[in-house]
Amino acid sequence: MTMKTKKILMLLVALIATTAFAACGDDDGDGGGGTMTVTTLTVRPADITFDANGGENVIKAQAPVQATATSSADWCTVSIGEQYGDLKITPITVTATTNTTTFSRTATVTITAGAESATVTVTQAEGTITPEGTITKTAQQIAKEMIPGWNLGNTLEATGNGLGAETSWQPTKTSQAVIDAVKAAGFKAVRIPCSWDIHSDANGEIDAQWMARVKQVVNYCIQDGLYVVLNDHWDNGWIEVLGFSKSSSSYQAVDEATITSKITRLKDLWTQIANEFKDYDEHLLFAGLNEPFQEYTLFSTHHAELTPILCRYNQAFVEAVRATGGNNAQRTLVVQGPSVNIASSCNYMTADKLPEAAGRLMVEVHYYDPGQFCGTFDSSGDKAFYYWGAANHSTDHNATYGEEAYMQSQFGQLKTTYTSLGYPVIIGEYAGLQRTISGNQDKHNASVKYFYQCVNEYATNNGIVAFAWDTNDTNGLNQEGGSSTIIGRANCAVVGNNAIEGVKAGVAAGKWPF
Repeated sequence: MTMKTKKILMLLVALIATTAFAACGDDDGDGGGGTMTVTTLTVRPADITFDANGGENVIKAQAPVQATATSSADWCTVSIGEQYGDLKITPITVTATTNTTTFSRTATVTITAGAESATVTVTQAEGTITPEGTITKTAQQIAKEMIPGWNLGNTLEATGNGLGAETSWQPTKTSQAVIDAVKAAGFKAVRIPCSWDIHSDANGEIDAQWMARVKQVVNYCIQDGLYVVLNDHWDNGWIEVLGFSKSSSSYQAVDEATITSKITRLKDLWTQIANEFKDYDEHLLFAGLNEPFQEYTLFSTHHAELTPILCRYNQAFVEAVRATGGNNAQRTLVVQGPSVNIASSCNYMTADKLPEAAGRLMVEVHYYDPGQFCGTFDSSGDKAFYYWGAANHSTDHNATYGEEAYMQSQFGQLKTTYTSLGYPVIIGEYAGLQRTISGNQDKHNASVKYFYQCVNEYATNNGIVAFAWDTNDTNGLNQEGGSSTIIGRANCAVVGNNAIEGVKAGVAAGKWPF
């Protein structure tokens, strides 16, 4: 190619580019810049940034058909205008509310036109520190908004060193997409079981990287408008076992020096945690422990004598959080009953033994009855119960206790002892295992759905919030051993269909009593 030919080609390219720019530069499409054929979806800008005050911005979607749009976050909303002009522009107004949190947040706006789609990232700067005293909702008002709840199980509470502990019991690192899937499934609250003591140094200081990672996961939930219950879980049993027995292999009563030492450490941990989160609003709740007396056979006959010690630990937790001030002065806190057992809690930890008056306090129990249906084998070594509920009875491994009437009675006790007195209850964990069985699979599937339905319906009727236990074990769904997994985190999709259908049916049928 000669030099002259090259120059001619360069001039032609420049001319074409200038003409295209003129045609595309007429955003209003009034014809002044010429006409063009629109064949594909284009979106601009590619990202939007708001300051903490929020406001409005406009996305222009150019497509052969009218575009639609959705936002991934409640704080970021979209309004879609009518397509106009030769350039077929659809204006999409993006509105961001004021950011009252102390962290920046991100949303994704998805624009769709026919079979095509595009995304725009919306980022908002962190807000100012929330002034003390801005939490005005009571525990009962908050509880009503938390139904239904879900557990990020086997994740931040898992044993292990450093940040790698998060995936030592299950394979998926928690992301915003995982929490988005939890919200999309209909859950309104996330319980985050968490270890702290095992992530602390010799001086008792929580590792800064661990604290930052926990805060990041909490923020994923807060950003989606979800409530969060953050606890100190089993944590190698430093207090849940060794705060009540000097040995984990045989019961040995603890002395006063041990109790005092555990109280000091508990206050130290919760002071650090509470200070880190003191500016968060009412969407964040703290739960002091998880399952005190966790070695059940070790403590099974000692609930009455050990409950006064548990009450001292509950008191220490509340005092430590309240002392940090800010929103922690009004934050709703959760204390655990003995062995988180309903009968023991109602019998030995009555309202007069709780560390605070009603209004800012909840009580936690767990529910895994009947044990064979919810995950264990019976004492004779027989296979687990596969069927639950009067309509699902079978001669093959049918549940012989713990069905509808039993559940209603248990939850009724909680209403009498706590919720009717202004102390909402959370069932911090419950589950019915989904299995692949050699028996009547349809009847088992119906049993799983019905179990989850009854838990949520009866809980709601009694002023209780139920949190489904989810361990991200998708393989177990296809085995006789079963799995309590509802959300498959690898693909951010529902895999426990019977469970989620039951949850939704129960929430729809339940009626909050207060």
